Amino acid sequence: MIPRTSEPLESPATSGTAVPGRTPSMTTGGLLGTGLLALAAVLGVLMVVWLLANLATGQLNVGGFVFGLLFLAIIALPIGGAGWYLRQRGAQEAAEAALFSARRAVLDQDRVVRRELARDLQQRIEALAQLLPGLPEPAARPVEATVRRLRDVVADVSRPAYDATTWLEQTAGTLGPEQLESIRRYDDLVLADARRLEQVERELAQSPEAAARLAESAELLATHVREREALLGRGRPAAAMAPQELLAAGLAPRRALASPLDLRLDDAVTYASADFLVRAIATYFAGGRTWRAYQLFDGRRERWLEVRAGGADLAWYDLHPPATLHESGDTATIEGDDVVPGEVFQLAESGAATVSLESAAGKQDGVYVEYRRYAGSAGARLLVEQWPDGRRLLHGSTLAREDLQVWSRTAASAQDTAAP
Repeated sequence: MIPRTSEPLESPATSGTAVPGRTPSMTTGGLLGTGLLALAAVLGVLMVVWLLANLATGQLNVGGFVFGLLFLAIIALPIGGAGWYLRQRGAQEAAEAALFSARRAVLDQDRVVRRELARDLQQRIEALAQLLPGLPEPAARPVEATVRRLRDVVADVSRPAYDATTWLEQTAGTLGPEQLESIRRYDDLVLADARRLEQVERELAQSPEAAARLAESAELLATHVREREALLGRGRPAAAMAPQELLAAGLAPRRALASPLDLRLDDAVTYASADFLVRAIATYFAGGRTWRAYQLFDGRRERWLEVRAGGADLAWYDLHPPATLHESGDTATIEGDDVVPGEVFQLAESGAATVSLESAAGKQDGVYVEYRRYAGSAGARLLVEQWPDGRRLLHGSTLAREDLQVWSRTAASAQDTAAP
């Protein structure tokens, strides 16, 4: 069982913890291998020159020729082989050193994130405790629940269920570059969740109806903190799909996305006999789930292609004015020419994510977005997103992989061409 400690995690550089099997220089073998390869090449060239010189003067006999071959086989070739091996080993050591440095950086960042998160949440707890006496009873109950939830989160981040020695010896070996990147995304996500609490707290002073949103935001933060600790402390990532989503996806005749659909900027998509270019890419991270949305443009109108659950869930959206949306509890309706009149959408999912944006104008990471996903009849979808600079409303429907054709700027390989 992993011991629980209240002491901050320390990196080996600060705690003096030695890591077995590490060497001070990770590229010594590579440098030595390069030197041996160069030495072997010089010896080989000298022997060839010696043979050619003897051949030109007529002094080369069978014994001299055999001596030259033996010299190459016994001295030059083994030196070259050793140099090649050390070069390969040096490259492997460099990769291991980079991964080890990334793991050490995770420990350092973990300590900073936990301290910052505990400080911010303690401030929220104190501020909410001051607001409680002046709130009406219906708003006071969810605020009290929020305070209790935040205290639990502070206790969790202050006393992680792992320490530096245990983590480096056991868990770190199960975390590759992809998992370490997910931890970095979790850092952005939980800190953004904490900042969101402060925003809702300001709304609470003016509108007691914000108490329910405050409780939801606190529960979402607690969920993300638990998922982050499970990944960092036990190497266990959150499920990419909920259990019910896995069952639903198993009934649908869909396949995981082929590599051509891993679109890049200025790639092309053909749908319903219309061609679109990829103008922007939004990569969402919400707990253990990562999905993408591609902004598409055909010269007249903006569309969005959403790719979720590794390709098991595809949706095609039109952009609508936010004013056309009408929400009431867990249902929503929308006005528009392409909408079935009177169709009611049921809330299927709500949450928050950090988004990385990429377009011709540049890149931006860590954008905090709250979202609500509604489902209608016959695969109809409604997606409501609250961005820092305003609300965004998308309406569309699900589609199958076979409905799309994708075209990359680079020439397709034979394997991609053969892909169904």
